Amino acid sequence: MRDTFYKRSLTNALLFCLVLILGSCSQPTRESAPDEQVAFYTLEQIPAVLEKAQNSESLDERDKLRLDAAASLIALNEQDWARNILQGMFPAALNDAHYLRFNMLSAELALAEGRPFRAKRYLWDDRFTSLVNKADLDTQIVAGEARAGLLYDLAEYRQSIQERILLEALLLEDPERQAQNQDALWQSLMELSVHDLALESEQQRDPTIRGWYTLAALAKNNQTNIRLQLQEVENWTRQWPEHPASLRLPADLQFLKQLVEQQATEVAVLLPLSGKLENAAKAIRDGMMAAWYNASELGDSVPNLRFYDTGSGDINQVYDTALAEGAQLVIGPLDKSQIAELALRPELEVPTLGLNHLEGDMPLANNLFQFGLAPEDDARQVAQRAWRDGHRRALILAPPNEWGDRGVHAFSEEWLALGGELTQDYRYAQTRKFSSLIADAFDVSDSNQRRRHVRSVLGQINLEFQPRRREDVDFVFLIAHPDNARLLKPALNFHYAGDVPVYATSHVYNGEVDPGRDKDMNEIRFVSLPWYFDSRSPEKRAIDNFARKGAAYQRLYAFGVDAYHLFPRLQQLQRVTQAQFYGATGNLSIDEQRRVVRQQYWAQFVQGRATAMPSATLEADES
Repeated sequence: MRDTFYKRSLTNALLFCLVLILGSCSQPTRESAPDEQVAFYTLEQIPAVLEKAQNSESLDERDKLRLDAAASLIALNEQDWARNILQGMFPAALNDAHYLRFNMLSAELALAEGRPFRAKRYLWDDRFTSLVNKADLDTQIVAGEARAGLLYDLAEYRQSIQERILLEALLLEDPERQAQNQDALWQSLMELSVHDLALESEQQRDPTIRGWYTLAALAKNNQTNIRLQLQEVENWTRQWPEHPASLRLPADLQFLKQLVEQQATEVAVLLPLSGKLENAAKAIRDGMMAAWYNASELGDSVPNLRFYDTGSGDINQVYDTALAEGAQLVIGPLDKSQIAELALRPELEVPTLGLNHLEGDMPLANNLFQFGLAPEDDARQVAQRAWRDGHRRALILAPPNEWGDRGVHAFSEEWLALGGELTQDYRYAQTRKFSSLIADAFDVSDSNQRRRHVRSVLGQINLEFQPRRREDVDFVFLIAHPDNARLLKPALNFHYAGDVPVYATSHVYNGEVDPGRDKDMNEIRFVSLPWYFDSRSPEKRAIDNFARKGAAYQRLYAFGVDAYHLFPRLQQLQRVTQAQFYGATGNLSIDEQRRVVRQQYWAQFVQGRATAMPSATLEADES
């Protein structure tokens, strides 16, 4: 599973910091004593260390003790105290060794506080850059790794790629680290669109860089056709025999030949084609068939799909029937309780992609994978993005039902784990009460009450009065369908909270373009299925031409498309940590619990239209 922004950045920063402070960097102005060690202290020891620094007659020792204390406090997650120490120092007066360390600690602290752009300023500071360029090889390598990792986290993928390619030349004597750098380089390449990769492959003049972009373009352009992807990769290796990627293919591409050889030819699809879930199941089926027909038209070898109705009867019996009739892989079932029944079997005979997520941490039978469109996925991604954008205090608006509860629980769990604060959790129900609910949520009602009280005391004296909202809310986390969101956002604007950012789950947009009605949702940021923004998808065009037009089914069509494309890649995604499938429902990977994890697009309503946003952090509140 792909690491989140904060974990990856902090790991890079901590590694960089440890290397620098342990003396791997060159120190132009002062030689370190051979036995000089960096000290890390407990909280109880910090006051004595700072007192010793204060009383020291040696400026050099004073700076070292303060930096030791700050490093210890950052490691102990005492960010406020560490910040006070670092802000009390004078960087311009530090010697070169201490300046390197000061900048790294400041960058690490900024990352811990969710301020990546501030960290970037420290890592690209002119003096810092000059010192790193004159430093020894190890320091240059670790500095490059820290920068490349941060650029990746900021979605500055081209710059991250450039840093990784520069690192390649520095890692010739360290094959293991070189391999890790190539894996990270490949991950950055695969974040770019096929169009951007193709453009770069034409414009780059350096053969090594051009080779990387060319390989990435053909690999990403043929995701849905494994045989063609393998053929293109083999052709590329013949054309670029001396390229680093030809000598060691990216891990996900190394699996292609095995995937082709082991690709299932008989696939059973278990869906409730009758009963209360019939309409949802048929939409998923239509998405799968759109993907199947498209693959067939492109000349790919397609499996025989055999559909089984799970709307009634025993799921174990249906499953066993599918196996007896030759199924080499199973997609489904959809009903969560039926997946739970299959999970109780000692072992599933063939890989099985359940189309839902089980609750809790119940053990899974071998070969069982979970793929769903759970609201929890959206909520966690909103929490991560809001934290990256520098927000710390959240107010929640959600419906008072199971759907709302699930989203709120997942968001709250992720948000609190990051270090965020929940100011209030409000639940909306009746549309006619939306205005009063928002007024209460932002304390505007109390403000108006204070106005009436003052006027009652002062009599008929004319008073200029502007109601004020609470100031302890950085953003609103919203769970809502379009109809409710179109009412809640104007209510926020009316009650003086129009400047408070609103982050929503993907349910706020159903794919329908309606600028007239959706102008009321302007500036709402939300996670969204790539399906809604991919006009070139042949499956989407087929669905638009031949399937039911209802917006409610669009998510399920996309889900069916991805279920079809995922089944031949399950082993690849499970075994290659950084591997992803760039699908209609998001960038898909598989975690240690064999659960498909989705990273969706970010979008925002602009002039009544849903518009895809860059995935980078907004450079806000970085002073």
